[in-house]
Amino acid sequence: MINTVYTTDQGYIKYLNCDQGVNRRIIFQTCNLSVIEGANTLQSLSLCDFSLPSLSGGENGGCGGSATRKVTIQKSGAYTLTAPEVGQEQGEVQLIAVKVKYDKDHPLDDQFLFWEYKGSVYPLGKLMVLTGVTKSSEPWYGWDLSYYSNNPPNPDFSPQPFPPIASPDLNFGGILFSNPSTTYDVDLEIMIFN
Repeated sequence: MINTVYTTDQGYIKYLNCDQGVNRRIIFQTCNLSVIEGANTLQSLSLCDFSLPSLSGGENGGCGGSATRKVTIQKSGAYTLTAPEVGQEQGEVQLIAVKVKYDKDHPLDDQFLFWEYKGSVYPLGKLMVLTGVTKSSEPWYGWDLSYYSNNPPNPDFSPQPFPPIASPDLNFGGILFSNPSTTYDVDLEIMIFN
């Protein structure tokens, strides 16, 4: 087991600089995810060779699809993402990508959401990409976006939970996004693929 490294040793962290005047950011440059400083690219992760085949085109057969959704979460509000129509028989999907857009006046320190999956809660800043592996007819290692209820209110892409959730049954899927801001709404752009 590797222990957590709590150090600022330059041997562990490349391009460490705590100067507030240094303007570094992460951007997409063509198919690369890059750390840039001014006009200089410091590091890149190439996504040029990344490919994720649809479940319908795989050796296991089954149905694969994709969907996109734009959602506004009101201040102190929440949104439950479900997409059983895109998932395999048990509602699992291979990819969930979420881009969060904040109001220009939203303070940087408060630009985060929470997302809950199967009883665990995680923070989300501006971008989240989750991938997994699905099989057509059995639960595997995908992300479960089936309904929280056996009686969904309608066949829309992402209905609200029905009945309202007091304590989620972890046998059901979905991801609950929560906006902790009491002042600002946030916009989500979501892509789901299987």
